[in-house]
Amino acid sequence: MEDKSIIADKLDDLEELLLPRRRTLLTWWLKIFSYLFLFTGIAALAMYPMMFLLENDYHVSLYGLESSDKRSFIMLAVVVLFLLKGVVAYGLLLEKEWAIEVGLVDAAIGILVCLFVGLYTMFGTGSYIASFRVELVLLIIYLIKLLKMQAIWKKSPAGYK
Repeated sequence: MEDKSIIADKLDDLEELLLPRRRTLLTWWLKIFSYLFLFTGIAALAMYPMMFLLENDYHVSLYGLESSDKRSFIMLAVVVLFLLKGVVAYGLLLEKEWAIEVGLVDAAIGILVCLFVGLYTMFGTGSYIASFRVELVLLIIYLIKLLKMQAIWKKSPAGYK
């Protein structure tokens, strides 16, 4: 009976050795966007307080949300979205266990914001035509990719601890 237990343990060890490292699961475009959003997340973290200290206003935009007033809710929302994207990029690039779950939340929030902006343009401004956001298509592709990677990501070993 113990022989079966030893064999099962050896098979588990072999399965773990055959799983790819988490970083290899990231496609080239996912790596590029991760580095880009890691940089923008760090920039947002630095620039938002600097706007108040230096009395400067910067124009920021993400998913159709645009603002150049540092005291507006939209500016704060865009900065928080960039910070969220930076956290996801950090998690993906450093192969963190939680990266996929936070990435799924990021993708869902992005899709909801894009839909809201499109519908607001249609109903809020009275244009009768919803604005189409290319980001919406990219976010759906991103969401699908993360969903496909989720199971393997949890089983795969991380290169960084």
